[in-house]
Amino acid sequence: MNGNETCRGLAFIMEGATEKVFYLEYLSQLCASRGFVLKKNLDTQEDRYTVMSVSGDIVVMMASVNSVTQMTNSATWFDRACVKENPGIAWTVFLCYDTDEYNSDITKFHEGDWAMLRKSIAPSARKVVDMAAGADIEDVILCDLPGVLAFLKLPPETQVPPGNKGKTKLKKLYRKAAPNKAYHSGERAKNLISHLDMAEIKASAPVPLEEIDKAIESD
Repeated sequence: MNGNETCRGLAFIMEGATEKVFYLEYLSQLCASRGFVLKKNLDTQEDRYTVMSVSGDIVVMMASVNSVTQMTNSATWFDRACVKENPGIAWTVFLCYDTDEYNSDITKFHEGDWAMLRKSIAPSARKVVDMAAGADIEDVILCDLPGVLAFLKLPPETQVPPGNKGKTKLKKLYRKAAPNKAYHSGERAKNLISHLDMAEIKASAPVPLEEIDKAIESD
């Protein structure tokens, strides 16, 4: 691609649109910090990007399934859109999901359908990484509280409101900013997410974001 050898691939399998916006922004900031170029490929219907690095091109594929119950079907997408369409490159697969709404210990997600998904993907992947925690993506976003407060124009001493879910806390912060101001997930969260400091988030996030760094940097 673009005159460079394609050396490896990253596949993100995500629950919903907010995760996609977040991980795409994370990749964008990571690439910018390394002097790499991240661009969307417009000649395909797939959600496909290319990282142009000094050691070669890196294919980035994203699949948002919008429901955790549909994530097992993504093994078929991975085999078709990633492995078969890009023969001969090594894949790192990131499973991006949360356990918050299921009131369950994270160990549950290493059993049943999740185990079947990993088993299906593993033979064609160099590595499978669980980007999962007993939290939701909004909890990860709140790891850069100063960034959230600055975006909302709230005083820097503002405390995180009480609540079990990050989404609930964010909604309360938005209402603090203005009674008629509402937090919206998905693509509508893009303005907020683009204002976050991903290095700040990585330092305390309940998911192993450093694994993305390793996958981008490895030869």
